Amino acid sequence: MKKLVYLLVISVFFGAQILSIDAGIAKISMYRLILGLTILSLFYLAYSNHPRFSLSFSLKNNQYRLIYFFWLFTAVVSIIWANDFTGWIKGVFFVGTGIVSISLISYFMKSQKDIKMLFLILFTMMGLHQLIGWFEIFTNHYQWADLSSNKLAQFASNPSLRDPYSIFTNINDYSTLIYASIPIACIVYNNSNRFKLKILSVLSIISAILLLLRTGSRGNQLALLTFIITIVLIKVINRKVLKYAISSIGIITVVTIICYFMFSEFRIVIYNVIQRFSTGTGSNVYRINMILNGFIFLSRSFGIGVGAGNVEYWMTNESVFLVDAPNIHNWFMDILVGYGLITFILYLIMYIYILRQLFVSYKYSQNPFIHSTSFYLFAYIVSFVFSSISSASNIFIEWQWVLWGVIIAYVQLTELPEEMPVKQL
Repeated sequence: MKKLVYLLVISVFFGAQILSIDAGIAKISMYRLILGLTILSLFYLAYSNHPRFSLSFSLKNNQYRLIYFFWLFTAVVSIIWANDFTGWIKGVFFVGTGIVSISLISYFMKSQKDIKMLFLILFTMMGLHQLIGWFEIFTNHYQWADLSSNKLAQFASNPSLRDPYSIFTNINDYSTLIYASIPIACIVYNNSNRFKLKILSVLSIISAILLLLRTGSRGNQLALLTFIITIVLIKVINRKVLKYAISSIGIITVVTIICYFMFSEFRIVIYNVIQRFSTGTGSNVYRINMILNGFIFLSRSFGIGVGAGNVEYWMTNESVFLVDAPNIHNWFMDILVGYGLITFILYLIMYIYILRQLFVSYKYSQNPFIHSTSFYLFAYIVSFVFSSISSASNIFIEWQWVLWGVIIAYVQLTELPEEMPVKQL
């Protein structure tokens, strides 16, 4: 099963553009095929009572998976109130496959050796996308990105305008992957004794920064700045101060959302305050308007959310504030508006707990791998708040679900009694 999980992580980076089967209504990508095969193998192990597979349940060992499966349950039952059936199917499909991937990775990847292999796979596959991006910039040859003829002609006439896309149709999606490669490269660098791998890690970080500048993705550039600031701060900040800061942010967020939902006067105050800071035109104003619309949709749906995959329908048909696209461009708002207040609060509690666990592991672990990896993953998860506002909808990005599966598998490892350090990467 572990080999299938490794293949699952590898295959998600090929997307639906490389080595996929066109089934008419949808493309069967390598990732989706392997995911199906892994699920079938899981059923076979359960049916045959395999000694290495157990269905025994404990709350402590399944706390993350329970929250994700509650999210999936909410997505499925939202068919009752969803306005757009096609959007609902799409939403349930991506949330469902994503949550199953997270569950499989976090269930089978339990040892330090497993997690190290996963980080090497992520490092390799993200590095491959960096190489594809540079190849496109230097050659103007786009093998998998679906670009218009006008854009290709513009790139051909002016190489300085040439952008990397790899397998993505939106440059912000590519930029989000490239940004994620930076903390992964930092982890590989700090846990490798091989000189060549350290050199490759440094080159990967430099390459990723240059590609981020090239893509012009403000969300991911802000995420990189946040990543660096967080690294500096957690070197000097006191644990108790950080604990209170994270808890306070979480409590303030939840209380604000509840007050927004319960009191119309509070909503008006928020609209007025936000609009004072968003005068003018441009994408920044549209992004703010998307968030404001999202809060209105949440209120109109009585806090249960508009339904899986239905944010786009509401943004197109029910917008109060002017927007330039149907997507909400925000991972957290997508969860809140699409799947409701309860799902969002549970997810936020899990998010804060993961940050707390990573910080504690960084501060107190005697294991060099746990110490350094927790350090960089903590900074990445903090910065993900900004990275996740770059793409139109992260929920439809399959590699992102897999990356979170690896992160949760790692966090579960930090909760176990510490292993003796194993061979370096």
